[in-house]
Amino acid sequence: MIYTKHGNIKLKAVFFDFGGTIDLYPDDPDNVLKAMEKMMSILKDTGIDITQKYTASEFYKVFTKRHRKYKDWKSKTLIELSGLQVWKEYILYDEPEIDLLDDNTAEELTFLIETGRFNRTARPEMKKVMRELLKIDLFYGIISNVLSLTQVPRNLVDYGLESYFSKVILSSSFGRSKPDPSIFLYAAKEAGFLPEECLYVGNSPLKDIYGASNAGFMATVQIEYLEDIDDVKDTGVAPDYYIKSMEELPEIIHSYLNRN
Repeated sequence: MIYTKHGNIKLKAVFFDFGGTIDLYPDDPDNVLKAMEKMMSILKDTGIDITQKYTASEFYKVFTKRHRKYKDWKSKTLIELSGLQVWKEYILYDEPEIDLLDDNTAEELTFLIETGRFNRTARPEMKKVMRELLKIDLFYGIISNVLSLTQVPRNLVDYGLESYFSKVILSSSFGRSKPDPSIFLYAAKEAGFLPEECLYVGNSPLKDIYGASNAGFMATVQIEYLEDIDDVKDTGVAPDYYIKSMEELPEIIHSYLNRN
């Protein structure tokens, strides 16, 4: 047992953010227009032909403006709409054939939002650190703000990390987004733990650190990620620990487990 602000509580679970924490996703300008072209091709095959209306470059400008409008709304309400709703209500709301869009096609398009514009890679030390952490008898899970239902699971497989995490909670399926404490509380409950038995690791002072702290998690760890474009105006609360590499995390976890 360790003594924390919650009393004598044992650390039982560690949850991670995904984008900017487990993986890095700097902009990939070379692939942006390719992603737009692929989106336009998918839409055309669905019966929504915008190729006569926009070039790939023009559609990117329209997409960026409308997607930002949705993200601004989400940041105020903390509601995560489905991918289909976002495409119908924000990105393609003025297209007369919009009702031809279905959930599967919307997810295919949404996956491209999360992957096509970036060069996504796992933190180079991530697998090594997770192998070390698995030697500790704790539960490991993910809580991620993401519009796509498939991007995080697919990237975990791509990175060879899927076997390290027992539970993946996504705002896209839960319907609420960080820093809403409800998604943290839901994740802890789904895993079978009290929030005060959980530690959270993320890169966002607002979404991750404030969110987990407000949900009553035992402790928070903020990992450095300077290229997170969504967090330019990100302000939250101070974490219990600030690290620059995941290699610093096992020592922190051991420090909690070794306290009397």
